[in-house]
Amino acid sequence: MVSSACRCLCNSDWLAEESADLDFDSLGGAPMQAARFSDLLAYSTDMGQSLRGRPLRSGNVYFLRSEQQAEKVQVNLYVNGLAITHHGKEVRACFSPFTLVRNCKFLDAAACTQLVSLKIFKIFFFVKNLCYFFGVSGEDTETERQAWVEDVARAVHLVTQSLFPPFSISCEPICAAAVTARRLMAGYVIYHSGDDVATVLYGELSAHARGSDLARLAFYENEQCQRLAMEIWLSVASSCFEKVGVSCTCFCINGHDFSARTIAERKLWLRAISNIKVKLQNAAPAPSREDLAHYREAIEEQVRSLENSLEGRGPADALLQRIQWDKSDLSREQRESDEWPGNESCGADEAPLAKPPPSLILSAARPLSFATKPVPDLRPTERSVARDVSRTG
Repeated sequence: MVSSACRCLCNSDWLAEESADLDFDSLGGAPMQAARFSDLLAYSTDMGQSLRGRPLRSGNVYFLRSEQQAEKVQVNLYVNGLAITHHGKEVRACFSPFTLVRNCKFLDAAACTQLVSLKIFKIFFFVKNLCYFFGVSGEDTETERQAWVEDVARAVHLVTQSLFPPFSISCEPICAAAVTARRLMAGYVIYHSGDDVATVLYGELSAHARGSDLARLAFYENEQCQRLAMEIWLSVASSCFEKVGVSCTCFCINGHDFSARTIAERKLWLRAISNIKVKLQNAAPAPSREDLAHYREAIEEQVRSLENSLEGRGPADALLQRIQWDKSDLSREQRESDEWPGNESCGADEAPLAKPPPSLILSAARPLSFATKPVPDLRPTERSVARDVSRTG
């Protein structure tokens, strides 16, 4: 299945002036308060969550168990996931922002003679290393496959947008937060912080300072930038790339998986990071106040253009269950320092976690770690196909 079933066809799709006596390059050295994990906005990405509403699309397709075996199944696509029914048994898979869909084809048609007539696409839950291959047949298979791919991509995008609070990309520093003085751009992103957790963080990209060959990518609790959740230091060797999928908004930085609100915002983040890496590679001096103003102006121009590209606002309600921390698992000091809403039971859209993360401020080498529920039990053959195929991207 690895060598013959996965060749994907879809393309890879910078403050007001500071006073003259201000030591600009020394800003940002003040200690930051740690973000309290109980205050972070987090959602469960457990695949076993309830599917919402009525099916948006239903149909019979082939589920590929290997390059030689395919079984006809019924697939119902919902606004936040899909249900696969075979011989009366149903497997549900709730989408998360870290889900992608793309077209595929067999590399070795001779080894797949029984399935060569099928048009293949895959749905890849890449942070879980789970992949499902489907095939369609009939008179107009290309159109049918494309319809499934576009509908799945649209559903994933709706799930992603539903998790974001209203915001606009900001390029201006915050007067009350000196650490933001070298800001280039900032905005909310979704961070994969555990096996079944997606955390909404306010990311801020800052230019490198005098005497440093590193740029800073900080993530805060919210747009006030008062509590730091984690930070990633960018160097010439930093790895930054997009995830390839139809209408996919995901990108990866130094092994950390993120999702932007839209494709345009994903491109903006990666382009700004790429520009910083170029300056670091050429050993460019740290930008002055005037340089920063020019950089911000260029980014703001891009922001104005992408605001028109927002495909409407996402659903009013989040399409994934919000995580509520279990107060009983916190230490006495944590209970006294955190504000809790009380002992109310979790509602239908709230998912409790058993334990809090072990740390609050984290570096690029230590991502957020949460205790979460296990991935739903899937059939062994489905798991083996997923692991094999994922190696080919």
